[in-house]
Amino acid sequence: MADTAPAGPGLHQPSVADVHAVIVNHNSGRRLGPLLDALLPQVRSAAVVDNGSTDGSLDDAEGREAVRVVRNPDNRGFAAAANQGATTGGAEWLLFVNPDIYLDPGQVATLVRDAPGDVAAFAPLQVDERGRPRSETGGYDPTLLRYLVWAVLPVRWHGRSGPWLAPPFPSHDEELGWVSGALLAIRRPVFERLGGFDERFFLYHEDVDFCRRARRDGYRILCRPAVRIHHEVAHGDPARRVLSGRRSVESLALDFAGWRLRALGAVLGLGFGLRALFASGTTRQLARAVLPHCRALMAGRSPHREGMSEGPPPPG
Repeated sequence: MADTAPAGPGLHQPSVADVHAVIVNHNSGRRLGPLLDALLPQVRSAAVVDNGSTDGSLDDAEGREAVRVVRNPDNRGFAAAANQGATTGGAEWLLFVNPDIYLDPGQVATLVRDAPGDVAAFAPLQVDERGRPRSETGGYDPTLLRYLVWAVLPVRWHGRSGPWLAPPFPSHDEELGWVSGALLAIRRPVFERLGGFDERFFLYHEDVDFCRRARRDGYRILCRPAVRIHHEVAHGDPARRVLSGRRSVESLALDFAGWRLRALGAVLGLGFGLRALFASGTTRQLARAVLPHCRALMAGRSPHREGMSEGPPPPG
């Protein structure tokens, strides 16, 4: 990819319309058409990358002159498909959009307007059907201590605010450690400089990983609550929660090696081992799914190198 972007502040300001949208589609049902209707008037160009859909959902993108359609014969995963879509347009900003996002007029322009030069990415505030902020918006930089708290505390506490849990939701632009990729605007030069999303992540946590790398390169990641969106995610879906938990462990493991990797496995193994013994329902499912990853870490092996991150998305 191009390597002409500077390593920190100073990128020129884009026009508000200079946005290339990328939608990764996989059996999204009837969501794609309404999203494109709302999105296309707000962006310079758009691409739909289809990961082997069989439900006819791609029909809603066919025949639209403003949309570049890329067809993959099978499901390559979100990160790989998003990287494909990023190469199909030349705008200053890349906007990654999930098919289950609801957009209002003018929200894309507001999201990237007056962007400081040291900002690599913007994300909106996600809200539920009643307008209440959702923890999926973003969070603190994931650290060993925060993951220990995450591993030990009950699942129902994960969305609560606190220095070791989730940040309080801002009323103005605020820097976060990571933001959700459900609707994520990234400066193209930064995206290309960092090599795009890490394709070792099949689904989930590629956004956390990208934000971490951007921040290490001297950029900021901002939540812009002036833009509020509803994301029709299956909030309580056990399969999604379990897969997200596995991806969290895999992402954290990329930063550790040697004895620190083994210590990470022991810390997380303790927390999830207790859950597997004494918890019930989704919490127990999450613990049992993550424990093999913890054992790999304690043995000094990365789950990625073990091939544990591959596989199809959860149902739904």
